[in-house]
Parts: sequence; structure tokens; C-alpha cells
Amino acid sequence: MKVLWTVIPFIPFLTRLILIGFFRTLMKDILEEEELDRDSHRNYILAMTGFSFSGLLAVTLLEATVIQGFNLTIFYLFISFLFFLFSLNFQGYKSRRWQDQLSTAFTEIASLSLILSIISVLFIKKFDQTFSLVLSILAFSIWSMDHIIRLCLQSKYLFKKKER
Repeated sequence: MKVLWTVIPFIPFLTRLILIGFFRTLMKDILEEEELDRDSHRNYILAMTGFSFSGLLAVTLLEATVIQGFNLTIFYLFISFLFFLFSLNFQGYKSRRWQDQLSTAFTEIASLSLILSIISVLFIKKFDQTFSLVLSILAFSIWSMDHIIRLCLQSKYLFKKKER
């Protein structure tokens, strides 16, 4: 069961690989500067990296000194920080559509991991189980809806590009 919880953050990688495979002929295209949109991506990623790092530092200190049982939370925060950082670095040298999709996948892995870290704390701290379950479903649903909407918009855009 623990293996399942460690695989969940990588769902966006799989969905983006499917998108890359489906539109493989367009993935070699070199993106125009406005499609790259490096500055807005960097601003978002930098802000979120700070959240991941702060959370990771705080939970690691808690685990070491006060409360045990945060291993999964630490894992999620570490993955979040690492992939936000990877996505930030990737912004500097992406130029093709497939690289943009990978960068987006890294950001989505990081944001999902951040959500999962919060969800994991709800179950460690022994909150009311219904309360924890409702908040978890809400958090995961919102992230999932956003992910699906992004995939649909990207697919529509690529279908139109493919028709030209």
C-alpha cells in the first residue's frame, strides 16, 4: 500500500507522456517566445518552491525532535521541492514542445506532491476521520480538475495546430 502512495505524485508524468505520444509529430516543433512564457512560469515556480522548502524544513525538524510519523509527508515535500527546482532549471533550456510538456509535468508533480503532503498530515494528526476524508477528497478533486482542464485545453490547442 505504501508503494501506491509513493507512485501517486507521478501521475502527471504519465498523462503528459501520453499527450506527447499522441501529438508526437508536433512535439519536435521549436516554440515561439510567447509560447515558452518563461518569466511567468519562473515566477510561479519560485513562489511554490519556497512553500515546499519551508514545509520540508519544518516537518523534518518536527520529525527529528517532537512528533514522529511524518515520513510520507517528508517524502511528498521533498518530491515537491525537487521537482519545482527541476522545473525551474528546465525553463532555462527548454525550446521544443516536448520539453515544455516535460517542464509542465515536473511542475504538476511538484504541486500534486504539495497537496499530498497536506493530506498526509491530516491522517497523521488523528483528526476526525470524516473531516480528514472530506478535506482530502476536496483537495485532490480540485487538483485533478485543474489537471484535466489543462490537459483538455492543451489537447484542443494541439489538435488545431495539427489540422493546419
